[in-house]
Formats: sequence, C-alpha cells, structure tokens
Amino acid sequence: MSSQDLPLLSNIGDIRARHYLLQLHPNFHSKVMRGKVIIFFEPTTPCERLGGCCTRECSCDESQRPAAPTGMLAGLRAHRRPPPPPPDSDSDSDEEVQPPQDSPVQDGQNSKDKDFEVVLDCCDIRVRGVSEVSSEGVELERYLDPQHQRVCPSAVSLWCGRRHTPLHYTVSPWCIKIWKPGIREAQGFPRVVCIDYETTPQGKSLLWRSDQDGNTCVFTPAAAINNRSLLPYQDPPSAMATWQAWVTVGRDKIVSMTGDARPLQCPPPGEDGTGGDPPTHKPLEECCCAPDQEEGLVRPSTMCYYYHTTMVLPIATIAIAIGRWEVETLSTVLPRAKPPESGSSGSCRHYRYPCHQDPDNWSYQTPLTLVYPPSCARAVKPLGCFLPHALAAATRLLGVYPCRRLEVVVLPQCFGSLGLASPNLIFLSPTVAIDDPSAFIRLAHEISHAWFGIVIGAQDWTEEWLSEGFATYMEDSIYSEAALAYHRARCNTSATTKATRASPRCSPKNHSQESDAEAGEDEDEDEGAAGDTNSSIGTRPRAAKDNGASQDDDDDDDDDVREPCYKCESTKALCGCVMVESLALGASLPLKLSSGHGLTRDSLEQLSDLRAHLKYRTLASEVEHSTEELQTLRPMQGEGLVGSDGVSYVKNGLNPEKTFLQVHYLKGYFLLKYLSQLVGRDKFDAMLREYVSVFHGQLVLSSHILEYFLKTFPHLEAEGLTQEALMEEWLHQPGLNEEITDMFGDLSNELFEQVGQHLKFWEHFDKSKKRSGQTIKRAKVQLEPFLFPDQLVLLLEHLLELPKVYKRTLRQINEYYGMWAQCGDVRHRWCELIIKSDYEDLQQVERFLLEDQAMGVYLYGELIISRNVKHRRLAEQVFGKIQEDMDETARMTVFSMLYGE
Repeated sequence: MSSQDLPLLSNIGDIRARHYLLQLHPNFHSKVMRGKVIIFFEPTTPCERLGGCCTRECSCDESQRPAAPTGMLAGLRAHRRPPPPPPDSDSDSDEEVQPPQDSPVQDGQNSKDKDFEVVLDCCDIRVRGVSEVSSEGVELERYLDPQHQRVCPSAVSLWCGRRHTPLHYTVSPWCIKIWKPGIREAQGFPRVVCIDYETTPQGKSLLWRSDQDGNTCVFTPAAAINNRSLLPYQDPPSAMATWQAWVTVGRDKIVSMTGDARPLQCPPPGEDGTGGDPPTHKPLEECCCAPDQEEGLVRPSTMCYYYHTTMVLPIATIAIAIGRWEVETLSTVLPRAKPPESGSSGSCRHYRYPCHQDPDNWSYQTPLTLVYPPSCARAVKPLGCFLPHALAAATRLLGVYPCRRLEVVVLPQCFGSLGLASPNLIFLSPTVAIDDPSAFIRLAHEISHAWFGIVIGAQDWTEEWLSEGFATYMEDSIYSEAALAYHRARCNTSATTKATRASPRCSPKNHSQESDAEAGEDEDEDEGAAGDTNSSIGTRPRAAKDNGASQDDDDDDDDDVREPCYKCESTKALCGCVMVESLALGASLPLKLSSGHGLTRDSLEQLSDLRAHLKYRTLASEVEHSTEELQTLRPMQGEGLVGSDGVSYVKNGLNPEKTFLQVHYLKGYFLLKYLSQLVGRDKFDAMLREYVSVFHGQLVLSSHILEYFLKTFPHLEAEGLTQEALMEEWLHQPGLNEEITDMFGDLSNELFEQVGQHLKFWEHFDKSKKRSGQTIKRAKVQLEPFLFPDQLVLLLEHLLELPKVYKRTLRQINEYYGMWAQCGDVRHRWCELIIKSDYEDLQQVERFLLEDQAMGVYLYGELIISRNVKHRRLAEQVFGKIQEDMDETARMTVFSMLYGE
C-alpha cells in the first residue's frame, strides 16, 4: 500500500448503516460545522455479503446479483481487525480513546479487544460524544427498511429527546471505532447511535470561501476523501443508505443540498427534542410547523432547511452548498419516458425503495431551480433557459429522469471542477455557467450523470469510466437534441416577437415580468452588439440578430419530426410555453452561428466528429505526459486491493495527479464509440437505455456492461469478439490503442475544412512582410466564419504546433476573433499561445488564472517551464493572491510546481 491509496475501514461485512439523521449548524466565523448524526444500524445480511442488496429475506437469484471482486469482499470481512494508522501516521498513539462520561472503563484495553466494534470512516472531525439512543416503543423497521419513506421533518428532535446512554469510542486520523462493553457480535450492537461532533477548518470535505460578490460561502468540493470530514459514515460504495438532513443558517443565506424535494423551511430543531415521545411517521405536509404558524419557535435570525431522500445511495453522494445567493424557479419538465418493452427489464434488482423507474411514479414532474450569486444574474440567464430543454432531451434519450428534482448551483471561481453531479443537484463552475456553447455541453454531461454515476454507480471506484466515460459519450447527443429544440424555439418566436412584446416577458426567475422599456433597452443593446463585428465568433452578445435561419433552412427543419414541448407536451410550432420562455433569451443562442445559417442536425453531427478529434488530441497528450499506472480503465482487473492487515484500499484514491487527468473520461468515451460503430449508433443507444432499465439502482463493474452488450448483440461473439479481448485491449492496456487512432486521429468534414482555410490564411499572413490591418479587413470577407467555438479551439491547437507565430499576427488574431469573449476552452488555448510566443500582453493570462481556476492549473505549468522570468513572476504573483481561496488539491499542485515538494 502507498500513501496515495485511500483506506476503506468501515466493517460493512458485519454491520450496515441503513439511515442517517444529520443535523448541521455552520459557523461562518470559525469555519466549523457543529454536527449531530443519528445512525440506524443493522447486521449485514448474507445476500449483502455476497454482493447483493436484500436487507431482509433474499429474493434474488445468482443472475440478478452483481458479484463483488473476491479480494474486496475478503477485505470487508477482515475489517473487524484493528485498522492501521493512515499513511504518514507514526503509530496507533494518535488514537484518542474516550470512555463514556461518568462511566469508568472496567477492563481497559482487554475489554475493547473482546467487544464488537463498529468502525466508521472519518477524517479531521472532533467527536464530542457517542451514545446509544433508546428505541423503546418505536417501530424500528420504518428506519431500517428502505421500503418505508422516512420524511418526517420532526424526526431529529424526537430522537434527540429520547434517552441517551454513553458508549465507548476511539478516534484515529482515518476512522472512529465504537463499542459497548459486553457486546461481542453485531447482532447485539445498539440499533440507534448518536454521534455529537464538529468539523474542523482544515477538513477537506468542506471549502469555506468567498463567492463572486465577496460573501462567505461553504460547499462540498468532491474531495478525494469524499465526505469524511463532514460526518462519520460508512464510505465503501456498497454501503448505501438513505438520509434526512437539517441545516440551520442565518436568514440571509440559503442551503442547496441533495434531497428529493425542494427544501422545507422549518424551525431549528431543539437540542432536547420533545421529552422522548416516539417519532411520528406522518406525511411531510402534515408534520412540519412553519415558523409563521408557530410564532416564537424560531429566532428571527435563523432558519432550518430540511432535506430528505428515499433513494438508497452511497453517503459519499451527499453534497451541500450554503451562501447568500439568489434562487430562481424554472419551468417544470414533464417525464417523457415510455414503459420498457414487456419482459425487457423485469423487476427492480436494487434495494427496495420507491423507485422512480416504477410506472406508478412516472407522473412526477421534475422541478428545476437555479442558484447563483446576485452579481451573476445576467450571465446565467441563458443557462437557465437552456436547462429545461437539456433535461427534456436527456429523458427522451435515456428514459425517465431517475431523480425527483434538479437544482443547478453556480459556485465560486475557486471551485476545482467545471461541474459536479450529485443526486438532484449539480454544481457548476462560473467558467461554464455563461452564455456559451461549452457551458451547455458541460451541463449535458452533468445531467447524464443522473443515469451514469448516480442511479448506476461503479462498484469498484477505480473503474471511473463507468460513469465519466458514459457521461462523455452521452453529452453530445443530449446537447444536440436540446440545442435543436432551443434554436427552433428562438427562430419560431422571432417572427412573432413584435406581436408578443405587449404581453409580460418571462425570465427564469419565477417568471417575473419585465417592462416594455427594459425590453427596448435589451433590443437596442443587441442591435448595437450585432453591428459591431463581422466575425461569427466575436463576443457572446454579438450572436444577436444576424444569426437567424434562412427560409430554406427553416423549411428543411420543419421536415423533421417536431419534438414535444418539455412543459406542455404540445407539438405545435408556437406553443405558449416555448414562445414566452424564448423571449427571455434576448439575443442569446445556444451556438454562435454565422449569418444566414441555421442550426441543423447535420452540422451538429459534424461538430460531434470535430469534438471527438479534439478529445483524441487531448488523450494523446495525456498519455504522453502521465504514468502508465494511471492510463488503464480497470487497474485492479477485478481484484480488490487488500493489505496484509485485511484492510481494503482504493488504488490511487489520494493521488493528486489523477485529479487533473481525463483518461477515464476519454478512453471510456472512445470504447463506447467503438462499440456503437460495431452495431450502429441507434441500436447501441437503444441498448444503453435498456441497460439503464435493467441495472438502475445498482453498483456495477466493467464486466456487466460488456457482458450485456455481447448478450444484446450475439452475432458479434459469433464473429469472434469476446469480453476477455475487449477487457485486455481497452481496459487493461495503458496508452492509445490502434482503434482510437484509426477512428479519430484523422477526420474530415466541412468544419475541419473551414479550420484548414483559417490556418492557411494565418500561416500566410505570418510569413508575409506586409502584415497590415488591410489584410485583416480582406480576411473578414475571404474567410468563411466558424460555426462553432470548437473550430477555434482546433485552430489554436494547430497554431501551437507551429515553431513560431509573430506577435503582430497574434494581435490580429486576438482582434479578429475577440479572444477574451470566447469560451473557457478557447481562452485556455489562447493563453497557451500567448505564453509560448512570449506575447508582451499577459493580462489575459492573469485574468484567466484569477477567474477560471478550474482550468488554470495547467497554465501554471506552462508559465514555469517556459523559463521566462516574467512568466514565473506572474505565476508567483497570481498564486500569492488566490492561494488561500484555491481548491486544496489545486493549491498543493501549484505550490509543488513553483517551490518543489
């Protein structure tokens, strides 16, 4: 084992946590959350030990049970041994042994060795006390069996008010161990345990930062240690449970969190509850007392946000964000799934909970909300308009949305990822949460994680491609479907804009009305922006009025089958929902189109090919500059990583280099593209939809999808294609295989040809002795405008491959394309070109490092390896300004680049 492997210490082979009641009180001054978690335990069932999910009598056969790796199960059974100290820890002397208060330890360490222990994963938390909670008079089945919906918002107060008996515990850097003297087996361990604790400022599961408006906020950044410094819990992926959460904050803040429904604002739960009355199980709407109904229960300055979930999931999927932000209610999306064909999927194979795939639940609509700092209101408006189309497109392609709602939160610039999907919740970096095509494609990627990553998860965390590769594969299809509907709505509405301006304009924010004067101002701004450039890629607002589709394009588009409206399901060209919401878009379109060209399915297919080629170039670069150990999609090859002490580990789970690699995204994507080409895209996508229907709610391995693929298309196996061959060539080998290079190393279509024209022009211009402005003016007439920013990304990559580009040429390129107004991918490549060419103006590089921190780490490396004193000084200055606010992994990586280990 190495210091970069993540230990999994929870003894889930013996005992399982079925449900969590989590109470949090964040303190923004001390950057600490006071927490209390009540956990409901039950011995692990024989079915679960074999990799199944039956919590009562086993009802599944061998064909339904996803067998876990042998080594992994052995490690889980061995967890009863005392766990070792984490890497870099000196000895077991770091453990803090705590006997119950007012209860001396009778047998000392000997008693501890004999008694059964519950081991929970945690890190950087201070435990204040652990106690057994009396369950006398309570029907515990309602908390232990996931078939029962645990939604009562009074539950935490009621359980806190029951009799508590202190338990023994020890806290070490990687876990907490709890035992009750005299209890030797899991069967006799207390069913309900309360842990009183608080987080620490250095805990990596929470980031306390300032948002774009300078206000303090806190959020979970998807740390390598998952949620271990947020609460003690069982972290192995198969330790799935449900939870309820109560978060008390000041009234000036809002709480976004994973949960089935929009938050219920309740009185803050009392410390002592209600004197031990048994918990109730009334419906949600019947058992909450709103603060204005019960005066005096809530201090004027605080409010409690209540969330709950009914889907059984790993606790690592809990996400939370708190800040002084705006919340916009968007249009509700209707479920568009159709029943699976008879006999195609059979009964659900997951833990028994109210499954959203069940036909009885298809009537649920999907509420949408958008959360952001107030200063971002205008920037995120198009994203809010596009979101309903994206979710509707995803449900058409993949089936019913597996979660009950969707909330998108725009996080501060220090957020270390471009996006992060959790159940019912998506975090976005401000880099992509703007009126920009890349933002919408990234949104499509995160939405697809609801199917691949959440409702179907990886049983082995090292097989990340099962979520990231699938999401990368689906993002283009979801985006294309959504972009067509979005663009069609805009075009249909433009013809009737004047007639509808007299009616209230609708924005995503609660469908608020705007005045005619404001509408006029927007129109004037759009016209001015549109007339300011002849470039098709210019600044984002310039997409305005010269980008409508021609009459011929409209006629062609009408020949396609019109998708129903995501809101009212109407197939009419001008339904009221689409018309009103399209007016809110102003001049914004999903793509920056050249004048006179409409968005077509063919152009989007060409875009998908171009993006595949860009992915190939990225993967080839990563393979060249990373270790082979991090280049395989199935590094454990079906075996668990178990130490000599019996503890399981996640290989490279703490390796910071892995955080910045896209190998699992890209190689997984190319594997799925390869499989789709073998049988045809339509047939393959239909198979994926059935795969979701069969495996939803389960943890899977790479073998499951390959086996299901070959079972669906048996003629391939008859032709000699085997699961073993696919695994060996695609999953076990590092680097690029021949199929990837053959498929995407050299592609050509109209979009590539346009890039070639631009490249040839700039190469000629760079060699010319007369690099004048007149030449640029002629170029604006001669060059065919780009349709997509991805073309500009490819152009910049080609320019980066040239030995040298003169600074005068760079100035003209900057002016011609309006580089700083482009998407993050374009600006990133542009900054690389500035650094390589030693361009005198480094302001754009500095601004990128400050405002696009999710993409900026690589640029620090470019500044340093250039060996230019000016470049290194800039890197040190920017790092000095923002290091306290940076994502912890990014900060450590950049620090290492600048100053060594």
